[in-house]
Amino acid sequence: MKTRKVTWWNVLGYACLNFLGGGTQALSSAFLMLFYTSACEIPAVQAGLIFTIARLIDAVGNPVMGFISDNMGRTRIGRKFGRRRLFILTGAPLVLITYPILWTPGHTFTFYLIANMIYEMVFTSVMVPGPTLPAEMTQVASEKTKLVSAKQYCGTFASTIALLFPAFFFQRLGDDSIDAYFYTGLSYAIVTAISLLVVYALTYERAPEDIHYTDKMGSVHHVLLKLVNDVFASMRIRAFRLHAGMMLFIGIYKNLAAGVFTYYVVYALGLTKSATSIITSLSTLVAFVALAIFITLCYRYGGPFAFKIVGVIVTVSLLGYYVLYLGHVGMEEHMVIVWLTILAIVNNIGKAGADYIPVFQLPFMADIDEAVTMERREGIFTGVNGLLSKVASAAEGFLLGVGLSLFGFEKGAGQQSASAIDGVLIMTIVVPIVLCVIIWLISRNLKLTKENHKLLVDEVHRIRGGGSMADVTPETKAAVEALTGWKYEQCFGHNDVMHRHSEAQAKYAN
Repeated sequence: MKTRKVTWWNVLGYACLNFLGGGTQALSSAFLMLFYTSACEIPAVQAGLIFTIARLIDAVGNPVMGFISDNMGRTRIGRKFGRRRLFILTGAPLVLITYPILWTPGHTFTFYLIANMIYEMVFTSVMVPGPTLPAEMTQVASEKTKLVSAKQYCGTFASTIALLFPAFFFQRLGDDSIDAYFYTGLSYAIVTAISLLVVYALTYERAPEDIHYTDKMGSVHHVLLKLVNDVFASMRIRAFRLHAGMMLFIGIYKNLAAGVFTYYVVYALGLTKSATSIITSLSTLVAFVALAIFITLCYRYGGPFAFKIVGVIVTVSLLGYYVLYLGHVGMEEHMVIVWLTILAIVNNIGKAGADYIPVFQLPFMADIDEAVTMERREGIFTGVNGLLSKVASAAEGFLLGVGLSLFGFEKGAGQQSASAIDGVLIMTIVVPIVLCVIIWLISRNLKLTKENHKLLVDEVHRIRGGGSMADVTPETKAAVEALTGWKYEQCFGHNDVMHRHSEAQAKYAN
C-alpha cells in the first residue's frame, strides 16, 4: 500500500467539510423550525413531522450511500475522481440549489416536506463519503486525530459564522422580517458550496490499486443482499455497537439542545431573535478552547472518559437555565443577556465535547472491523453512522414538535401560555439531562484507547504480512477481543460476518 504523509493543507481541506456538516446543521437547528412555526404558521406537530419524516426516509439512504461509495472504486468515474471525493464535488452545486429553498416563505406543509427530503439526500450524498477520508488518508492514530479535530474546529467556526447571518439580516430587515430567513439560507449556501470545492481540491484518498474487493458486484439481488449483510455485519463489531448507542443519543441531545434553545430565549425569557442569534454565535466561540481540552482527553483517555466530564458540565449549565428563568422577571434585560451568555458558554463547552466524541471515535471503527473481516469498509460504517445521525435528528424533530404541542404551544403566537412555557423548560432542561445519563451508561463499556487501537492495527498488519495467529501476545489478544467483541481465534476472516467465499476465507488462514 502506498502511503502519504498528511500535510496541513490536507488537514485544512478536510476541515472545510464541516461548513456543510456543522454550519448548516447549526443554522437549521436554531432557526428553521422557528421559521416554519412562526413565519410560515405551520403547527408545531407538522413542523416537527417535516424533519422527522424527511430524515427517517433519508436515514435508509445513509448505508445505501455508504455501500455505493465503497464500491465506486470498481467504476471508471470512481477511479478517476475518487470513490469518496466524487460526491463532494457534485455536492457543491446541489447544496447551492437545495438549501435556500428550505427558507422560502408562503408554502404548504407538503412543499416543505419534499424540499427537506431532497436537501437531506444531497446532504447525505456528501456527508457519508466525506467523513471516510481520515481512514482513507492514514491509519496513524495521531494523524486521524489531527484530521477529525481540525474538522471539529472548523465545525465550531462554521456554526459561529452561520449563526451570525440571521443576526445580521434580522437587524437590517427587522426582527419580524420573513425575508431575513431566506437571505440567511441563500448566503450560507454560497459559503458551503465554496467550502466543498476546497475539500475536493485539498484532500486525497487511497490509490485505486490499493482498493481490494473480495467478490464481484454481481446481480442487483446480490448487491442488495450484500448491502443488508454489511449493515447488520457492522453491528456485530462490539466497539461500533457501543459507539452507535452513544452516537444516537448524543445526536438527539445536541440537536434538541440547539433547536429548543431559540424557543427558550424567545418565549421563556422574552428576548429577540437577533439577540438569540448573537448569543448562540458568541457562546459557540468558546468551543475553540473547549475542543482543545476534549481533543486531548479523547486522545489520551478515550471518548468514554471524556463524556463523564461532558455530563457534569451540561447538567450544571441546564440547571443554571432554570434558575435564570425563575429570576429573570424584574431583572434588567441587559443582565438577563449577560447571565444567559455565561450559561450558554458553559453549555457550549459541554456540547463541544459531546459533539466531538463520536467524531473522534468513528475513524477507528473501520480499523477494528478489519481485524474481524480483513476488509476495509469505511463507507458502511460512515453510512450506518449517518443513519443514526438522521434517526437522532428525526427523533429530535418529533420530540420538539410533539412536546411543544402537548403543552399547548400555539403557531405564530407572540405570547405563549404558562403550560407552553413549561413545555419549553422541560424540553430545554429535563430531557437533555436524561439523555446524558443514558449516554454515560453506554459509554462505560467502550474500551477504545490509542494504546488498544495501536495494538489492534499492528496485529492486522502482522497477520496480513503472513504472521501466525499463534504468535499473538496476551496484551494484543486482550485488546483485539475487547474492541471487536470476538474471540481472537475468530478474527481475521475466521468467522461468518461477511459470508465470504471459502477461497477468500482461506487467504488469511494459517
